[in-house]
Amino acid sequence: MVKKVGFMLLWMTVLLIFTACSEGSGAGEVDENGWPTTLRMGMMATEDDNNMARSSSAFAEDLAEELGIEVEMFEGQDYNMMIEAMRAEQIDLTNYGPFGYIIAVERSGALPLAILGESEESAMYHSVIIVPADSPVERLEELEGEDFLFVDPASTSGHLFPRASMLSQLGIENEQLEGYFNSVAYSGGHDKSILAIANGDAAGAAVCEFCVEMFAESGLFDPSDVRVIQTTDPIPGGPLAYRDGLPEDLVEKMRDFALSYHEKNPEYFEIMGMKGYFPVEDSDFDVIRETAELLNMSPEEMLN
Repeated sequence: MVKKVGFMLLWMTVLLIFTACSEGSGAGEVDENGWPTTLRMGMMATEDDNNMARSSSAFAEDLAEELGIEVEMFEGQDYNMMIEAMRAEQIDLTNYGPFGYIIAVERSGALPLAILGESEESAMYHSVIIVPADSPVERLEELEGEDFLFVDPASTSGHLFPRASMLSQLGIENEQLEGYFNSVAYSGGHDKSILAIANGDAAGAAVCEFCVEMFAESGLFDPSDVRVIQTTDPIPGGPLAYRDGLPEDLVEKMRDFALSYHEKNPEYFEIMGMKGYFPVEDSDFDVIRETAELLNMSPEEMLN
């Protein structure tokens, strides 16, 4: 009952926020081609990363120029908010993490447009476990009884993949992991987890590997303050996804734009440690669905 009430409160909050944001924006209006007069693009909030904010704004501006329609940016605080905003048809396009994507497919009718990666053959990345640089910890097993941070319940590289890897390595069941550590918490962002480790506020954290490099280059933290002790197997990259129901010719133009955007603005991908957007199919995320089954976690459990 508590979860149901919490979910309803979140749903009402999402509706209020995005309804207020869309007032007067032309939301719901279409032009003579049947395209929306305003395309709404969602992005996740980050902790004081001006480079990421500027690059996202540049992407939206360039997309608007290419499409010849307005593109508005909306900021969400977590995966759940972005998924529910798409479900309410208050955002049309956003980048999801792989686990967030499979939930958005189920809940919000999300479809993949393109995938971030270093090449079409290897659109993969890794999760890492980090500790403070001055910590004596060298192995995961040495974090037993300590305070540990994950990013978000639906985060692929900040929770679900490293969690599955931990269960295998430690030889324990999913429900036993919280008891293995002194405490397990969710920071709400890769940047927040990294800052917590850099400041010595937690003993260990699971974050995406390229996030460590990206936020170090942005000046968010001193890279000498954190240390990687473990790296997971490769993870499929997160897709740029759109909501079902958009006109097919609009979707194709957005896809063509995304797949060639590395030529127009390579800096956008350099900031994220990637080379560009590449073609993707929904079936590419079956390994993510298999991992969810391994963890025996429903979408509600991932998000709550």
